[in-house]
Amino acid sequence: MNTRVLIVLALIIAGIAGWFFQQQGDVTPPVNIESTDVDYEATDIKAVQTNDQGETEYELTADSLTHNPETNEDEMSGITMNWEPSPEQRYRIQAGSAAISQETGELSLSGGFTLVSEGNKDKPDVEPIKVTGSALKGNTKSGKVYSEAPVKIEQGMNRFEASSMTANLETGEYEFGQVAVDFMPADRQDKALF
Repeated sequence: MNTRVLIVLALIIAGIAGWFFQQQGDVTPPVNIESTDVDYEATDIKAVQTNDQGETEYELTADSLTHNPETNEDEMSGITMNWEPSPEQRYRIQAGSAAISQETGELSLSGGFTLVSEGNKDKPDVEPIKVTGSALKGNTKSGKVYSEAPVKIEQGMNRFEASSMTANLETGEYEFGQVAVDFMPADRQDKALF
């Protein structure tokens, strides 16, 4: 082949390549990798937390967990917690998401929660209490929880709503603010008293 033919062919290929390059548009900048606020992450969590004496404080399952080193909290989603704050009291807590500090025991539930007492070992005939609401805070070490948002309470056939709640889960004592109850009295019967 002639050198001129090769040069013309190379110029045509260079022209076509230039045209394709021009059609590509702007080149995006390279990916920028930054450090995150997450220390570690995990999924399908099954955990047991013990106290200083080696006794179980609570058992926990969660869909996912991330540890934030800035706040030193474990942030979880889809949690179920079996908590036994005292030998007499047991509770089951479910929530959309939670943040728990392993050091201080601070607990913050959001995304909706359900707290159910699983009975008192000394009083098995007492109906369990079920509390539902949007947010719950407390401390796993002190056994106290509170909600400043409205909550709904059920115990057997009894149901009521409250604007807030404070509870000591170790003793099973509850306090409710601004309680609202729907009361349906029995039908009136006109009878002579004597």
